[in-house]
Amino acid sequence: MRRDGRPVPRLFVEGPLAKDGQAELTRDQGYYLSRVMRLKQGDAVRLFNGADGEWLAELEGQGARCSELLRPQACSGDAWLLFAPPKKDRLRFLVEKATELGVARLMPVTTERTEPPQARPDKLLDWAVEAAEQSGRLTIPACCHQADLAEVLESWPQDRALLFCDEAGGAPVVQALAGAGVTVAFLVGPEGGFSEAERQTLGSNPRVAPVSLGPHILRVETAALAALASWQALRTGDRV
Repeated sequence: MRRDGRPVPRLFVEGPLAKDGQAELTRDQGYYLSRVMRLKQGDAVRLFNGADGEWLAELEGQGARCSELLRPQACSGDAWLLFAPPKKDRLRFLVEKATELGVARLMPVTTERTEPPQARPDKLLDWAVEAAEQSGRLTIPACCHQADLAEVLESWPQDRALLFCDEAGGAPVVQALAGAGVTVAFLVGPEGGFSEAERQTLGSNPRVAPVSLGPHILRVETAALAALASWQALRTGDRV
């Protein structure tokens, strides 16, 4: 807690973090701390970089000097999320909540019924960083460029199960997760669903398994979060 009783701000930084090390802050971060949070030299901040744990630091010059390791780095979860991007605020909501739920990689895909414009990876990353800062997560998900679904499937890794959230039905997602192994990914389709050709392509891939999220037709962001919440609930081990 700060001297005024408010929480200590938490920021993601790019550089290394270590005892007595000086962490660089961006111009935007400096503005936020000084003008929005009203912090001064010597005030405390919490920093993380996705590799060195979370550190308590004190503002010094244009950066902050690390003083105490608050949390060691934990192993991240390894769930990927492939999704046909919804529009505007719904896309931001999806990214923020998927980050809070521990997704390791955000992979927007283009399908026959995906509507433009494409999702920008820099914008996805901005939203993911903000969500990680606020949720206490120690890592940032990788944010990929939008790619054609067929191309993604052609190069799909053999050691990763792809659970296709199918409104037409399949094994319950919890049941499928129990047999999927450690490395897993979810695929959530566009509004209007997948084309028949796409469904045939998915059905012919041995690494793809259809799963059910329940009896109702869900929006893209709802389906993504239902799948990730099921995965997180079944996870054991370290917090991300």
